[in-house]
Amino acid sequence: MGSVAPYNGFADLTAYIQKNYLEEWLDIFRKWIVRQFHNATSYTNFHSLSFHHQKQLKAGYREIIATYNGKILMTPFDGDLLHLYYNKDILNYYNFSAPRTWQEYNDIAEHVHEKVFPPTNKTLIGSCIGRRPQCAGPYWAMQVLSSMTQTRGSSEGSLFDTKDMSPLTNDALVETLQIFEKQFKYGHPTELENCIELISSLDDGECVLTVNWGNVFLQNVIPGKLGIDRAPGSQRVLDRETGKMVTCTKEICPNAVYYDDIGFVNYAPYAAFGGWGGAVNGNISDEKKKLAMEFLTFSASKEESSKLIIPKEGSREASAGYDPYRLSHIDVEDYVEQGFDRETTNAYLGTIKEGLRSPNLAVDIRFPQATKMMSILDTAIIEHLNTTKGITATDQMRRDVVADATAKMVKVIQEYDTRANNEKSEKILPQYQKLRGVYGELNEDKNLIGDVRWVGYALGFVIIVMALLFSGWVALNRKHRVVKISQPIFLHLICFGVLVLSCAIFPLGIDDTDSTERGRNVACASIPWLVSLGFSLVFSALFSKLWRINRVFAAAASLRRVVVTEKDVAKPFAVLMTLNFVILLSWTLVDPLVFERIYTDELTSYGRCMPQGNQWKGFIAMLAILNFVALIIVNVQAYRARSINDELSESKYIGLATLSMFQIFIVGVPLLVIVYNDPSGKQTVAFVLLHLISVKTHSFSPLEAYFFVWCGIIFIVCSTILLLIFVPKIVRWKSKSNDRSATASKFSSNAKWSQGNNASHASPHSREEGGMQEMNNVPNPLCEVETKHAKQATFAGGESELIDREKLNEIKDLVLEKHNIDITSIILKIKRADPDQAAHHDVMMHEDDAQLE
Repeated sequence: MGSVAPYNGFADLTAYIQKNYLEEWLDIFRKWIVRQFHNATSYTNFHSLSFHHQKQLKAGYREIIATYNGKILMTPFDGDLLHLYYNKDILNYYNFSAPRTWQEYNDIAEHVHEKVFPPTNKTLIGSCIGRRPQCAGPYWAMQVLSSMTQTRGSSEGSLFDTKDMSPLTNDALVETLQIFEKQFKYGHPTELENCIELISSLDDGECVLTVNWGNVFLQNVIPGKLGIDRAPGSQRVLDRETGKMVTCTKEICPNAVYYDDIGFVNYAPYAAFGGWGGAVNGNISDEKKKLAMEFLTFSASKEESSKLIIPKEGSREASAGYDPYRLSHIDVEDYVEQGFDRETTNAYLGTIKEGLRSPNLAVDIRFPQATKMMSILDTAIIEHLNTTKGITATDQMRRDVVADATAKMVKVIQEYDTRANNEKSEKILPQYQKLRGVYGELNEDKNLIGDVRWVGYALGFVIIVMALLFSGWVALNRKHRVVKISQPIFLHLICFGVLVLSCAIFPLGIDDTDSTERGRNVACASIPWLVSLGFSLVFSALFSKLWRINRVFAAAASLRRVVVTEKDVAKPFAVLMTLNFVILLSWTLVDPLVFERIYTDELTSYGRCMPQGNQWKGFIAMLAILNFVALIIVNVQAYRARSINDELSESKYIGLATLSMFQIFIVGVPLLVIVYNDPSGKQTVAFVLLHLISVKTHSFSPLEAYFFVWCGIIFIVCSTILLLIFVPKIVRWKSKSNDRSATASKFSSNAKWSQGNNASHASPHSREEGGMQEMNNVPNPLCEVETKHAKQATFAGGESELIDREKLNEIKDLVLEKHNIDITSIILKIKRADPDQAAHHDVMMHEDDAQLE
């Protein structure tokens, strides 16, 4: 395949099979993969599926055997797989079960070798594996080596890494040599002179263990006594980064089998030789191609292929060596009808089904120069076994063999690639990748977020730090007048809401670069929670704060006393948060977002959080309407509070924040829609805009643009809210602190009244108020209301001056700080007496505000 396909030597059978042969093609092993599409598609509309679904559908249907670079070039006639065969009577006699690892295989061989088996009085041979040069030797080596080098699936390769053509030898081949030394020591004396014909020793009752193709079963060796199982695996596997052997774990070997007594064992069922197949010459006329295709598909059909795959027991076809490759070939009853033992047939077909359905199925390399590579491996092993026969090999001896074999393999690759360069043809690596069906995967543009995620994460951390700092400032200055009258609990909620909203940046930056499937799905599901709850927390707090102020001032306007506690304003806050929670929970349970990679063509894909159905549209509409209404209500409350001092209401700043958000949404949302609808394109408006602002050393991919726009929207919204709400308060807090000393001096000069004058002019009513206020010295920030215009105070005793409202507040703060006396009621008391009576009072304030509690 690898020597002909790159030069278009084989005709492309894909369209013909899709149109005329698809049902037969889908009968080839691994049909179980198609179940997820069965309800949505039929055989006849395979070609109408998206490329992403076609890729999943084809995976496993002999794609790694009969296809090249996504094109079907061959029809299979045979399915080869190596099995473990053993004499059940002998293992039972010595209390052994079928070996699960190569170490157990060797231990059994050592234990029974050269022992006389009492029931037959024959001298036993522990292992019978033919190793004649240029025969099946490299396949035996690949079976052992694959169990150590391939752990994550067929696509990663077992002798060469599909990423960079690195030979997977290192310590894995060293350990393979060590295993073979022991097999050879306890093996048949003529192993180096024989090939697969050593199965006759198994039939004679001498051989205990061997590895071979399906020939052993089909030839009905030792009827009723033949044990069949999958080829042994390994407890130690190759770490490709270090080249060292490590113990197999679930993380390292995701396809491994766990045993209570020995732990994880990695299996790599080996489709050795790959099976026979038929191809059509790509250089003949279309008419001849069609005739050839019809002949091949007829010969490989279910009915015709079964004549060779399921032969009559003892017939000539039984010795031909054809193995099952279709689902229709693994019906036990068909074999029983042909004279095969039911128990043995069950074991044989069970091993085939288990092996061919394994995601870790090992496959021959098949690229150009593959024969040379296998010959290098075979020669190295045979020479080593001959050299160490009768002696104990050292670790250095094995490493020298491995180093020499590896160097020869690398040289073959270099020589081929040099010729390919000169001839302007394809090198080995891309051909190998195309044979494995991973060329597109390893070379595709995945539109990953890349290093731009760190810019987004930095913006998120900036917002988090700002929210924590502002919340800390509120906590430290909670007794200061500026903070108290701003209602600290709602300021903390605003900070918390902004913090939650900014955290949405982090799951937005997760893709399948370095994360688990579960982690990606959790990140996707968390995004609507963080965005919606963060937004709701901020604007629920602003609504509750403004609503409380407006209720108090509405009562004051009608000269009524009203008490509005934090518990009262918590009710609308709780309602809005509960509605958001219920909608989000329903969305998560019914139609959660999950991460999916979508293929637009063979070399282009993108990852995205996707819903599983259409219900998400209803949930997102409800959330949008709910939170938009909350935003409108907040602005209505801010408008009603427009005449209240900014110290209490922030209506001006809320209006500015809302206007800023509308501007951001007008620009940002269309960009998000554009990039979302074309995540793998290169000419979208968002891509062009972000490319213009990107540095010269980096260009934004569309998915990076999508992430960056999201981060920009969240960052600007959060920073705008924090800065407009808190910076004016900090400025006012700072100015009050700086004016304290000047206020104290001013107060002293204006208060030089003699005690005599005070005593003679003091009214009983004034003294009564002062005494009552001294008793009630607990400050209440909601009592400290004021109007924006200047206030006038008249002092008796011939000395008077105008003191603006701000100075009176400073005087009040100073008295409270120095003497622990709250004179709020003196400043805010409404004098209901007529002007003539009020003229006799020492202090008269023309107030528009009511005393509030």
